[in-house]
Amino acid sequence: MRNEDGEKIVLCFDRDYTVSVNPHPDERAVPIGWLQYWAHELEIPVWATGNQHLRTEAKIPGIREAEFAWKEYVDGGEYEYDDSQFEDYWQPRRRDGLRIVRDVYESTYPDEDFRFVVVDDVDVSDLSEEGPWTHYFPWDFVEAVENGEFALDEPPEDAYRNDGVPFNSTDDPDFSHEKQRELQEIRTDLHEHPVPSKGGTN
Repeated sequence: MRNEDGEKIVLCFDRDYTVSVNPHPDERAVPIGWLQYWAHELEIPVWATGNQHLRTEAKIPGIREAEFAWKEYVDGGEYEYDDSQFEDYWQPRRRDGLRIVRDVYESTYPDEDFRFVVVDDVDVSDLSEEGPWTHYFPWDFVEAVENGEFALDEPPEDAYRNDGVPFNSTDDPDFSHEKQRELQEIRTDLHEHPVPSKGGTN
């Protein structure tokens, strides 16, 4: 799916205070059914870049899959989280997780133009200074979709479960890399059109 400027859209979602599985107490959250519809019905790239529980709840790839794609399909080595406190935490910081998703796509498809849309209750709009990022607060994103001001149409109300914690929510998210459509597409394209390896960006 592309926007009016011809850029391919890649969606990145935080979870807590952003998606309906753990909504903000005072603001509107993005229905999880929207993520599922766009990812599984329209096959638009949708990534979990915040709390990784969202990976299994929406059955979408997350940071683990981005790291896997970078090592196995793009660079052959571990992704370098530059200018980061990654070594102090069990998972990358917020912006680092977003950067690796961007790097995977731009390394895989160097001739494509992308628009990376991040929906997060924390303001990460400064990423637009680094590249083609657009940040939405979840409540603004919901309004934009409902008002037809976003590139994607609002999914049907009955397409997927839209509210509450899904039955398969878990503290130990995991799934097979090989069964994920987005990673399979990346792998196939890189096998057909290999690109030179490079290290991670800041």
